[in-house]
Amino acid sequence: MSARTLLILLASLTGLAFFISLLAGEHAAARLAALFALPGHDALERELLLALRLPRVVSAAAAGALLATAGLAIQARFHNDLAEPGLIGISGGAALAAALALAARWPTLAVSIAAFGGALAALLLVSHLARDRATATLILAGVAVNALCGSLLTLLISTLPDGALRSVTFWLMGSFAGSDGRQAWLLALLAIAVTVALQRQGRFLQALQLGDRAAFYSGFNVGRNGAVTIALAALAAGVVVSQCGMVGFVGLMAPHILRRLTGLHLPTLLKLAPLAGALLTLLADLAARELLYPAELPVGVITSLAGAPFFLYLLTRKRPSHA
Repeated sequence: MSARTLLILLASLTGLAFFISLLAGEHAAARLAALFALPGHDALERELLLALRLPRVVSAAAAGALLATAGLAIQARFHNDLAEPGLIGISGGAALAAALALAARWPTLAVSIAAFGGALAALLLVSHLARDRATATLILAGVAVNALCGSLLTLLISTLPDGALRSVTFWLMGSFAGSDGRQAWLLALLAIAVTVALQRQGRFLQALQLGDRAAFYSGFNVGRNGAVTIALAALAAGVVVSQCGMVGFVGLMAPHILRRLTGLHLPTLLKLAPLAGALLTLLADLAARELLYPAELPVGVITSLAGAPFFLYLLTRKRPSHA
């Protein structure tokens, strides 16, 4: 399938998923009338739609775009198809730092900054432990960092009062339910900024697939460009975790699906990844809301139910190739 055809298809499917997710549930017809301010629409329904459902759907789409783009960039930087924010400890580091900030009752912006710092620290630690970039070493280093962060998180959570314990536990499992307008548009603007910035690294990441030396002789500053790529990926993963909790495997599934459809041209994949990630998280959020209605599942449970078998499939089918 050509990149242009896939871009049009992904944009159409993502737009359709956005629209369905916005209107899904009871009173879908009333929401449709309220959305377009049709004659006889309920003003209260329109206000609820714009104040509650729209921010949630925008947050879901933006988070998916950020996670997919970050996952693709990390895989390209480390020459490892199995690298993903949740698998190599980035999300764990972000979650620990964000939970500490939340426990200290820091403001929202400070929580996001703390999560970015935690994600970046975890990524740097894993990359240091896996200097040979072998798949097994990278994944094992990620498992170790995740285990450490998980243990510290458990210790922290055990000290919280019951009310805070329930809210933090649900947040860690991933949810877009608490999204408000400010959070949604912050994530949307960040998704645009990060994806554009990483797309500017596309030629560098493509050259990097032939090795650091080949990228250097192609005219790139490998150290600087690599640091920018890592920082942007950590920023994307950290902010998503701070705002929405742990939503795993999106950064693994979206790049792999795109590779099977279009090949390995990094600049092209970086253009398509945000749409693929947004589509996955919109569908996951829709499933989380509707599968056990009126109860609601954490979105992280849905993405893990899909992503864990996908990860096992990749392990059993072939040795991971370069991004």
